[in-house]
Amino acid sequence: MDKGDVFSILAALVIVSLVAVVSQSPVAEAGPEVPVTVPPETTPNPSVTPPPAPPSPMPPEPPEPFRISYTAEFWDRPCCHLPDNLTFYGGSDPLWKNSADIVPFAYIEERRGGVTETFHVPYAVWRLNCSVSATIRPGAAHFRMALVDLESGAIVEGADLRYPGSIIKTVQRGGKDFYLIVGVDEVDSYRITLETLTEYL
Repeated sequence: MDKGDVFSILAALVIVSLVAVVSQSPVAEAGPEVPVTVPPETTPNPSVTPPPAPPSPMPPEPPEPFRISYTAEFWDRPCCHLPDNLTFYGGSDPLWKNSADIVPFAYIEERRGGVTETFHVPYAVWRLNCSVSATIRPGAAHFRMALVDLESGAIVEGADLRYPGSIIKTVQRGGKDFYLIVGVDEVDSYRITLETLTEYL
């Protein structure tokens, strides 16, 4: 071993010793001895884990849209004819803001008019989204529709549309049974989609 190696080892030991002395806490001055009381040993408390947070409620599954059909047995209904003037119910209602929240739950797609079977709507707010197609004689196309409350026979909402196009009627009545009366002239086809918003599911 060289002298240089020995000096390096001694220098390293001196530096380590100095660091150890400097980092030690100062020695407490001697004073009267205070008896130290040791608390009795206790059994350790098991750690308490909080219960898991309940999962956030999942939004209800949107219903599968069902098809509404015409019926031949409607003569016992309180109303089975369209009134002469449906313009009383006004034009199209405003569109709903967020189209991603719109959920269709029923529809009728036909070429002819008639009276539908009854259907139940459980939602407080919903709408009838009507679209009419006429290519053969679009200038003569005429679509008329009335939504009727089965119990009272009152027309809840109506639509009168000349020429092809669309009209939306918002209904703020739910938990009831309804049916539709539809009249068409020179219409190739029409579709009425019953829709609601996810907040009403």
